[in-house]
Amino acid sequence: MIRFMISRARLRFVIFSLTAALIATTHLRISASRLFHRARQAQIVQEQLRRQLWKKQVELEKLLQPQQVLPHLQESSS
Repeated sequence: MIRFMISRARLRFVIFSLTAALIATTHLRISASRLFHRARQAQIVQEQLRRQLWKKQVELEKLLQPQQVLPHLQESSS
């Protein structure tokens, strides 16, 4: 019967490697989560700015419509 024995140095190396791999994996997942959160926040801000721009464009178009300009022209010419 052959006994399989791992030396202490090898066992320490295996444990150290597994621990390092788990720490690296955790770090990568946390980093990915943070990046996703930042990207999502940027998308939300972009959508808000797009809505504000749309509202301003609607206001500008309303001001430039001939029906809106005509009363102002008549008032100023009187």
